[in-house]
Amino acid sequence: MNLIEYSDVEITSLWNDYAETRNIGLKKIANKKLDKLIEYLESKSENDKQKFVEYLCNQRFEKGKIKDFQQPIVEKIILPIVVDAVKNDKMPYLRWIYQLQLYSCCNYRNIDNIEYYNSKDILIRANSIDPTDIKTVVLLIKVYMDRLWFGSHHLPEYILIEEKEVDSLLEKLEQLLDKYKDKLDKIKFILEDMKYYDDLYKSWFNYKSENANIKFIEWCENHNKTYSWVKSFYYDNLQYQV
Repeated sequence: MNLIEYSDVEITSLWNDYAETRNIGLKKIANKKLDKLIEYLESKSENDKQKFVEYLCNQRFEKGKIKDFQQPIVEKIILPIVVDAVKNDKMPYLRWIYQLQLYSCCNYRNIDNIEYYNSKDILIRANSIDPTDIKTVVLLIKVYMDRLWFGSHHLPEYILIEEKEVDSLLEKLEQLLDKYKDKLDKIKFILEDMKYYDDLYKSWFNYKSENANIKFIEWCENHNKTYSWVKSFYYDNLQYQV
């Protein structure tokens, strides 16, 4: 857990005390210190809380200086501020709420609209509100590529998505890459991955349409198709230029 230098000296002291305790592995004591920080934050005005939440999210999602947030501070301090901003279509809060990964850091049963906050739809909305936010574009690319991977990860036995969805995913990726090609680094590798999936799915659908009495892997061999079973792509470290 990273230390901070915030304008409010008391918040800085409480956070750093909590972070240092957590860093040396004293989790139970750290949790009590986090509770103390939350108690202090809850005594502050909404404006003060909003400023600190914005600072924390900037430190984590824009600068990469904070690795994660624990459940209590997300649910009691961060989420109420972020949700309110999301309701008003504010950026980068629309992206931030997706990046919070609420299913893994919160009791999701207590959060309204959590499916939306964890979906591609919130990123599409974020992109429509601020088309210049390249980090949103990177996340959308990852969502679409992950879906293509998911649909094919049981090959050569079977696939999990329909041809219509495959075509839609590839089209959306093509549109994003065409629009943001000058802002994205490593675009060559993304295009190669798209070509791989395009060819892979086309081969599968051709194989199925032929009703061949052979396994798909044999069909691929007969048609000089070579695929990696299963090829995984990771876009967490996709670079971009701003």
